[in-house]
Amino acid sequence: MANCVQCSAPAAIEDLDEQPPQAWCLGCATALVRAGDPVVNYRPFDDPDEYARVLAGGSTAVLPFG
Repeated sequence: MANCVQCSAPAAIEDLDEQPPQAWCLGCATALVRAGDPVVNYRPFDDPDEYARVLAGGSTAVLPFG
């Protein structure tokens, strides 16, 4: 399994918009969501719903307006 590009923890997702794709642990990926720079095109490594829940509860950058 890949390790996070920021902290070397086991990765939870892989950012497919980066070339080459970059791996992120759940903690670092959550920090990106909170900062308003979420990974939205990703491949989960383990639990496919874990990061989806983070996105759903995340930041205004990922919440629908209307």
